[in-house]
Amino acid sequence: MPSLAERPRISDQLKKLGRCIELVSIDPHFHDVTIGLFLKGGVMTVWSFSDRAGIAERIEQIRDRCTRLGDVVAVDGTTDQLKLISDLELDRALKFMFTAAVEKDPARELPTGRITAPDTKTKLIFVVEGAEEDGKYVYTISTEGQSERAEMRVRATVGGFIRYSDCERIAKNKFAFPDGRRYDEFARLILPLARNVSAVESQLAASELEGQMTTQTLGFSQS
Repeated sequence: MPSLAERPRISDQLKKLGRCIELVSIDPHFHDVTIGLFLKGGVMTVWSFSDRAGIAERIEQIRDRCTRLGDVVAVDGTTDQLKLISDLELDRALKFMFTAAVEKDPARELPTGRITAPDTKTKLIFVVEGAEEDGKYVYTISTEGQSERAEMRVRATVGGFIRYSDCERIAKNKFAFPDGRRYDEFARLILPLARNVSAVESQLAASELEGQMTTQTLGFSQS
């Protein structure tokens, strides 16, 4: 635990970093350190309270992983900063992106190509495809396989995108992001979560409680 003398330094650093989007209390791939994603002036910064040898390289690895998991780009000339490809703020999508970048095996290959995911409640495979429609980039969810619940599962998954990315329902099987732009990587990232909202909500509750305990221990608030 940081000493009382160290806490003002942490507080000053957090003011520079801005609003905390997500705080992962344990990095399972680097000495169980705490790592956070912060946002200020449209720029996100990956930062850790740790000063362990190699932390800068680990932060750069996480930052680069984020650019492959979400629709974000690295800030030129930095090793710890990134920004969205637009002015749209998608806090929950960014939380999922950052958590995956920290917690998933960094050696694991990330999916590319078609946006698909198996359903957890049927034998269906969800497929997400996008196209321009009436001035918006609209995503359509379809299924491969057989199930009497296919239409219901598609509607529920569209609802998951609305919950986790503030998307707009265009039709029973269609959605668009709030600004009507194309976000294929966020669509890929959110699909496995959108298919099973109840389980994800339980995980989020546990994660948020863990994060609150971490910030209280360090003597500061995320707000």
